[in-house]
Amino acid sequence: MSKGIHLTEYHEAVRLWLKSKATWLKGVEYYPEITDTLETPCAFISVMGWEPVGEQPGNGQLAVNLHCEVLAVMGVKESTYQLDARNAAMFISVVLQDANFGLKAMPAKVVSADPDALDPELDAYSVWSIKYVQKVTIGMPTLEPDEERGIRLAVNPVNMDDPAEYHPLEDFNETNA
Repeated sequence: MSKGIHLTEYHEAVRLWLKSKATWLKGVEYYPEITDTLETPCAFISVMGWEPVGEQPGNGQLAVNLHCEVLAVMGVKESTYQLDARNAAMFISVVLQDANFGLKAMPAKVVSADPDALDPELDAYSVWSIKYVQKVTIGMPTLEPDEERGIRLAVNPVNMDDPAEYHPLEDFNETNA
């Protein structure tokens, strides 16, 4: 049974996956607190929110639709920076669509791609926002069975609390009984 996805794990999986698919990006990071000049082109990823989905696993985990965003950031020194930003957003949209980022997650679904002018820290750049949703299960189950242990059996154990006295059920057959 999966323990569910933690958001730190999710961000890192998306970051590494996007770096491997868009090798032309000079950086892929979490949503920034910008203090320096950015080396462009680059991208920033963010989970903007989530809502529970109708069918839940019933094991203490929560199935949700994550609302995510990738900001494609381009420098404005080139005369074609607006076209470059749109092309970057289109490329990222294509590679995000149906991706699971190597996680136990439903395929991502791109919702929109638009110019982004909401972050004043990025006003010196051409920025496009690519939004997508993805169904994942988050959290920890309330009961974590030991998948490797399976059914174990002890015949006339001396110490019932000693795990060494218990053996996999497969080890027993009719001749041992």
